[in-house]
Amino acid sequence: MTLIPPPDVQDTAPARKKRWPRAVVWTLGALLVLEVSLNVALNLGAVQAIMRRSTSRTELAWRRAYWLWPFGQLHLRDFTLTQQNQNQWWQVKMDTLEASVSLTALLRKRVEVQRIDGRGARFRMEPSYGIEKEPPPGPGYRPWVIQLAEVTVHEVRELDFGRVRFVGNLDVQGSLDIKGRESVYVETPSIRVVSGAMEFDRKPVTRLERLEAKATLEVPFTEEKGWDLSRALSAQVTSQMALLPLDWLNEHLGSDNAVSLSGGEGKLELDLRLQDGALADGSQLDVDGTEVKLRAGPIRARAPWALKASLESRTPEERQGNLRLTFAPVRVSGPEGTGAEVPEIILTVLARRTAEQSDWELEPDLHVARSRPLDLRMLNPWLARTIEIDSGSMTVRSRERAKAAKARDALRLSVDSDLVSGRMGRVKVLLRAEADVDARNLSWDTKSLTLTGTTLRLTNVSTNGPVPIRAWSGVFTLPQARLSLSPTVLSARFSSKLTDTQPVAALLTSAKNLPRFLSSLLNIRDVTVTGRVQIDEGGLQVRELKADGDGFSLQGHLDLAQGELTGALLTSLGALTGGIEFKPGGPDLHLLNAKQWFAKQPEPPFR
Repeated sequence: MTLIPPPDVQDTAPARKKRWPRAVVWTLGALLVLEVSLNVALNLGAVQAIMRRSTSRTELAWRRAYWLWPFGQLHLRDFTLTQQNQNQWWQVKMDTLEASVSLTALLRKRVEVQRIDGRGARFRMEPSYGIEKEPPPGPGYRPWVIQLAEVTVHEVRELDFGRVRFVGNLDVQGSLDIKGRESVYVETPSIRVVSGAMEFDRKPVTRLERLEAKATLEVPFTEEKGWDLSRALSAQVTSQMALLPLDWLNEHLGSDNAVSLSGGEGKLELDLRLQDGALADGSQLDVDGTEVKLRAGPIRARAPWALKASLESRTPEERQGNLRLTFAPVRVSGPEGTGAEVPEIILTVLARRTAEQSDWELEPDLHVARSRPLDLRMLNPWLARTIEIDSGSMTVRSRERAKAAKARDALRLSVDSDLVSGRMGRVKVLLRAEADVDARNLSWDTKSLTLTGTTLRLTNVSTNGPVPIRAWSGVFTLPQARLSLSPTVLSARFSSKLTDTQPVAALLTSAKNLPRFLSSLLNIRDVTVTGRVQIDEGGLQVRELKADGDGFSLQGHLDLAQGELTGALLTSLGALTGGIEFKPGGPDLHLLNAKQWFAKQPEPPFR
């Protein structure tokens, strides 16, 4: 017996067979339309526009894109991510980027990427200026969230932080999480340099031979402070670099400076550790440099150098950092080739900070090994119009500090001479000199050296002038002093408390009309002398000269060049007041109306 299905069943089966291909066609068509619409939206900026309307502080952009959704990955060319706030502006650019992106997440104001493979990246960060504070969001505000996981970027060609820049080839692995007005979190567990160089103001400074690093950047946002970068960065960087010659520093010293550097290339090893934006224990820096050459006006110096620095915790409550800068040996030469050698110069800085301190306590120490004697005749091209040196030498060293002495006592330099023989015109001069320099006040401004706080001691001063000086001693303090290097000019304000007035007596009684018996009256105790002095190639100039003692006073100005004095002095000794005019033909004495005469002798300015 044969069973025949009802007519309605016979009609349903062919209809189902016809609808199945039609459903496939419609589904494929819908997918094709969606694919075309999606790629058109990606390439015509629709996605970027939607995001831009939601936040003006974060921008995504690309030049060309395609996405075989849902089976393939998103492919972008010339991709750019920009983030800006009141303090910082930063941007990441990539030549190509492949990513596994969630399309449905975009509809919820989220950029979710599970895997990124980028190539040819550039990063740039710079301060923001003129950016208004971000207004508080409305009650229904929902920020964009950008989450990039498993990010791998090859051939990072540039990391630009303004004046400091890396150029080369860098590989990075990491992740990025941005929540608008909440936080920015970046984690890079692997950073490796294939090749590259560090630049400062676009000038190469080091060539990277090896660099490995890992870092995290966690930037919170608060309504009071905005984005807080003060404790954002934690990182560890280990690197070996070739330090390039230091000539690049000359541009930053100024085009017309009297100081320049050359040479000094070397090897640099770095182990840098940062925790919450601050240097962490275990950080170390080790540099070994070849001979660096320094030009400072007429002086030339050259020396190999080394720098070592480290940071560690001595106890849970105290951290200690050490920095040691060494130059050894240091060879110094003058304009005529004569010179001296300092076996070793070491500057050590010990930094301590306890848990209760907000700032580091610095304890510097300067060690200058006693130099070999420096022939003072090298100064004749500069001093010849003041005093021409026939013989004599000097040495430089740092003062030894007792264990109980304060840290500031370790920053003093001593310059000593043996018996110096010279001539001021026809007058023979013998003396010994010692200068005590407070190195804390030494400073460069590329054209001059500040010597404020220097003390000058003269001993065994003797002359064979009309009124000889015999074994005189005096101490002068220089509350202000500056040595300009090009041209070479020493200018200073000086003061002294003289216990023996032989130089004053010799100066006054050398006047042809001044009675010689006055020299016995000038043996005045406790005379205070102040003034300003300048020594240059033209000679010696004294301005604002004043001397005061018991019943004695002196004021005036003097110029000395090749043993010849010019200038004017007004002196008072008891009831006697007189003026002395020094001029090339010989000095003149003015006893009548001396004050009126002196008032008509204006003090010329320094050359």
